[in-house]
Amino acid sequence: MKVTLVSYGSLGDGIPLLALALGLREAGHRPVIVAEQGVGAIAAEHGLEFHALAGDITELMRPGAPMVQMVEAGHLTVGSFRDYHRDDRAWLETIAAAASGSDVVVGMPTAGYHALAVAADIGARPVIAELQPLAPTREFSPSGLGDVQVPQFLNRTLGHIVDYAGWAMIARAVNRARRQLNRPRIGNPTRGVQRLGAWSPTLVPSPRDWPSNVSITGAWRLSTPANWRPDPALQAFLDAGEPPIYIGFGSMPTFSGTKALIDALLSGLAGHRVVLTHGSTNRLPASDDVFVTGFVPHDWLFPRCAAIVHHCGAGTTDSALVSGTPSIPIPFTLDQPFWARRLRGLGVAAPPLDPRHPAPEIGRAHV
Repeated sequence: MKVTLVSYGSLGDGIPLLALALGLREAGHRPVIVAEQGVGAIAAEHGLEFHALAGDITELMRPGAPMVQMVEAGHLTVGSFRDYHRDDRAWLETIAAAASGSDVVVGMPTAGYHALAVAADIGARPVIAELQPLAPTREFSPSGLGDVQVPQFLNRTLGHIVDYAGWAMIARAVNRARRQLNRPRIGNPTRGVQRLGAWSPTLVPSPRDWPSNVSITGAWRLSTPANWRPDPALQAFLDAGEPPIYIGFGSMPTFSGTKALIDALLSGLAGHRVVLTHGSTNRLPASDDVFVTGFVPHDWLFPRCAAIVHHCGAGTTDSALVSGTPSIPIPFTLDQPFWARRLRGLGVAAPPLDPRHPAPEIGRAHV
């Protein structure tokens, strides 16, 4: 069976899709990845067929871009959503070419409408893959709205509004691109489609009011290869003293307040050993107690740490939970406050901190 998997976003979106692809291949299927160009190198390492969608995610993270404004606002904005979807025609063409002959087309929300539209065109089974719970439910407010929470009786209604709004914001652009490609106009292609939730049911159990087309599968994890070895300098730092505190914020470093946040954290954590991922540092210098590094596989590093200071992206949240290491959540936007609340509710995290109002006590009070 040929299965085409479609996403557009950072490695936080791409890596779970790659993990799913490897699982499908192991089960005897033929997976094809269609994603942002940055995912291509890892797909090649695993021998997976890969097709790049138009665009460059790093451009969306440039200072002043709508996506960065969304991070600074703490919630989704219309500008950020539209900025994510500037290449509708090219996306539809790439997905259609890659998916030709597919039995199933799986789309993550970031490119899901395009993927499901192509699935309908070619007669493939459409599936939505979600890294956070997006199906409407009475049990909690929609997970992608940042800190927005409403009374419980309004949760399900708000979820349906969010579902409608997501399609409404790009429906005209998608259908304009389809018209250019001589394809018929479509309505919201997500209605009634099978939805796979890629998170631990310990973190979010299935709500009682979810329909049968929504399933929680567990997280899709890409294990570090057995022959991977860390930077010898990092290994030496880890061996030289007590387990350090990890600080990393994934794709959030372009937030204008990140440097002030890091300064406050390091001040508050003075006297503790720290591993700081360089994407989060704005070129802050290392010191005897602070080791600055590039990306290190979380499944290797987190169990070697005393605490994980992170933004609560879906992947980092899962990695922290699996490692058994407590979290200090600093959520910025979208689903991150939702995951921070979930970790806190399980008793494995400190109370969430606000990245926009750092103070020197920000680290000291939570360690």
